[in-house]
Amino acid sequence: MEIRLVQASRKLARKLLLTMATATLVSCGGGSSDSPNSSAATAGSGNSGTGSSSVFNDSLNPKGEFTDSDIRHFLSRTHFGIEPGKPEIVKAKGLSVYIDEMMAFAPVGSQPFETDANTLLMNDDDPIGLEGKFPSVSDVIDWNINLLMNNPNAFQEVMGMFWQDHFGVDFETFRGEEEHLMIDFVNLLRERGTGNFRDLLLDVSRHGAMLIFLDGADNSKFAPNENYAREFWELFALGVDNGYTETDVIEASRAYTGWRRHHNSATGLTEVVFDPESKAVGSKQPLGNSVGHDLSNDDYGIMVDLTMQHTDATGSDLVASFLSRKLLRHFHSESPSDDLINSFANVLRQNNLNVGPALKILFLSESFYSESAKAGLIRDFYEQVVGLVRTTGLTESNHQYRRYLSDMQSLPSRPPSVEGWPEGDDKISSQATGVSMPNFVNELITNRNNQEAEGYDIGAALQPAAATNATEVVDHLAKLLGVSLDETERQDLINYMNVEISNDGSETPVNYTPQNTDHQSRKLRNLLWILCQHPSFHLK
Repeated sequence: MEIRLVQASRKLARKLLLTMATATLVSCGGGSSDSPNSSAATAGSGNSGTGSSSVFNDSLNPKGEFTDSDIRHFLSRTHFGIEPGKPEIVKAKGLSVYIDEMMAFAPVGSQPFETDANTLLMNDDDPIGLEGKFPSVSDVIDWNINLLMNNPNAFQEVMGMFWQDHFGVDFETFRGEEEHLMIDFVNLLRERGTGNFRDLLLDVSRHGAMLIFLDGADNSKFAPNENYAREFWELFALGVDNGYTETDVIEASRAYTGWRRHHNSATGLTEVVFDPESKAVGSKQPLGNSVGHDLSNDDYGIMVDLTMQHTDATGSDLVASFLSRKLLRHFHSESPSDDLINSFANVLRQNNLNVGPALKILFLSESFYSESAKAGLIRDFYEQVVGLVRTTGLTESNHQYRRYLSDMQSLPSRPPSVEGWPEGDDKISSQATGVSMPNFVNELITNRNNQEAEGYDIGAALQPAAATNATEVVDHLAKLLGVSLDETERQDLINYMNVEISNDGSETPVNYTPQNTDHQSRKLRNLLWILCQHPSFHLK
């Protein structure tokens, strides 16, 4: 079905699309050094915890009370969107109790939605007992998307994707018998999302998917490869040129030897195993320390611990500060102040780099609900797609999800580089991705036959139960999507809902009737499309 927007909606949609990029950048501060949200501007401006609603409040002291706006902000940052009924659940339980529950992940593979998703990995010719172990690249992507769409605990998948972005692995070049490693890798990140960073860092370093992607499985005493040594410090643990030298990288590359591919003839699968014969002999001297010669095990645990103990000029370990900045940029603000980074790094240290307890302190803090933290972070395109589906209940096929997310360069389990997905303004910089999201929304709202065949009721899903007019519907749907309308935009949308325009352009006033299924099918679906073009829809 072709969506025919009336003149008012065309004008409004055109205005919103033209202003989307600039308004989004203004809302986020743009990440520039002279932005009012930048570190330079906020440093030293933190509040000591008096309960003030200061614009720049760096206090990690617990906030006393949480408003409805606070709860919606919390859900926007920790879920893919504000799903219907979730604010009321949080209020009823209390935020602290809700956070505890959302961080208590069930064992991976134990939930019905995972059983359903696993069927997407299976092929008719899979050997008995090895079902789902020989998926295609598209199978793995569909499986990952399905988990994001259907996990009742969205926060588990939010953390899983955070770590996919942090430990960027693209398995496209894996051989068919190696692709099962990506499934294990994604599940490792999903299961350990709020756990201990030191342990996760070590297990990721030894994981077959990472060893293949960054050449660890090809790194031997005969030809030490520097890829993992460099990326381990630069992207995963310390930051670019932060506390290590080129000589350290060379020495570390020798410490990261000893793993190789092994073809299991019984299963037909490739595994990555430790082989002492591949390990570089002699001592290594990374970070001013000596790693002795020992062929009984790899040196990965030693390297991780030496990195964890590495300090700056003040004696503070560098890893906690690096992880603090990364977590704050994802959950708090694009440019957290140095004061806040240091304070949260101390929280991480006090919790032995256990991520969950530290995040709970952040999510309950005054700073998390300050005006600067609420100013808006740009959502990844996968967050927009998953959030829209989870919030509205509108569905599409796995193929369509994968198609559009591919166009947006935002495929789960396929980060575009080892650096993960683009950050900040770069998320909305390409023309291709800017067009793809509106096209996806159009695809979603025009899939009415399949949705209605599955029993989807768009009126019940997107309108207040007792709605009587267009104003109530516009306000409700905007709030559901987290869209902030100014009064002119709001009135334009109300006017759009209350007018019909014929093919010759003539306008006929009509009162939008929420119970009218024809109005729902045309006007309500088009209203959703327009709201998804608003700058604030792209923020969390």
